[in-house]
Amino acid sequence: MNLPVPNFVPVPSTETMMTISIMLLIVGICLVCLGATFHFLRKRKGMKTTIPWISICVGILLMANHGIKLLFNL
Repeated sequence: MNLPVPNFVPVPSTETMMTISIMLLIVGICLVCLGATFHFLRKRKGMKTTIPWISICVGILLMANHGIKLLFNL
């Protein structure tokens, strides 16, 4: 389904979109690792673990979204 795109709408190239997806996939992996590390460190000290869980969830969403996008583009 190819819809006509007006000339005034900036559309990035396929290579640019692929690069953005790869970078955000890496950011998602880093957020999950960082959130898991902070979760275990804060849990050991008896502190709240809300922020690490938010980081883990955002990382999982980024990984799932851009991972599926990359799978369908290959």
